[in-house]
Amino acid sequence: MAWIYNSSMSSPALPWNGTLLLDAHVAVLQGHAGDSAAHAHYAHQLLLSDGAPWQVEIDGVQQQGQRLWLRSFQSHAILSAPADGCTVFLEPAHADLEQIQQHLQSLPGNAAQLHEWLPRLSRPQPLDRRVQAALARITQHLPGPVPAADIAEAAHLSTSQLHRRFQSELAVTLRGWVLWQRLRSALAHHLRGHSLTDSAHAAGFADLPHLSRSLRRMFGIGAAQLQGLQLHAA
Repeated sequence: MAWIYNSSMSSPALPWNGTLLLDAHVAVLQGHAGDSAAHAHYAHQLLLSDGAPWQVEIDGVQQQGQRLWLRSFQSHAILSAPADGCTVFLEPAHADLEQIQQHLQSLPGNAAQLHEWLPRLSRPQPLDRRVQAALARITQHLPGPVPAADIAEAAHLSTSQLHRRFQSELAVTLRGWVLWQRLRSALAHHLRGHSLTDSAHAAGFADLPHLSRSLRRMFGIGAAQLQGLQLHAA
């Protein structure tokens, strides 16, 4: 497979290859995660390997290891990834940070063995019923526009209260949550065999460049780097 040039890096960007398990609030990639420019995303991220170490830049400092943990919205770049590493993405509201910290060094470096750990690592936190109502209304709107005023009304909150609730309960803005859901939807649609352009439209992005910009900002990669992934839906 040809390399895809990433203008923000000094060398061509490697495509991602492997299988992706995509569940409601967790995603697990088994394979080669390529490399990425500096970025930050909503999910906590675990980088696991039983072989070669990961080489990353976290908040501007280079680190390497077989068991690394990146907090939500922590700036990082993948400099070198194991050929068969395991990458786990956990949404903050469904991540048990105490369990992650306690067991990080003991976690297996492959998805098959990690499967039994996921319920412990991704234990959901109780959400305010108004936030639950807001999330349900967002789901009704997607992939179309998501008007904040309507979401606030469904949650029986003012718009300003809604934004504060999202920050306190979900650790993300309303806009950031919606973008995260669109990216998940576009990725799943593409990995089911649809073109990137069709997947962008199906998830509510204006066009493929809009999707590509969002991917670069959230994951530090271009859309074409996803071509080597295969989807294993949970």
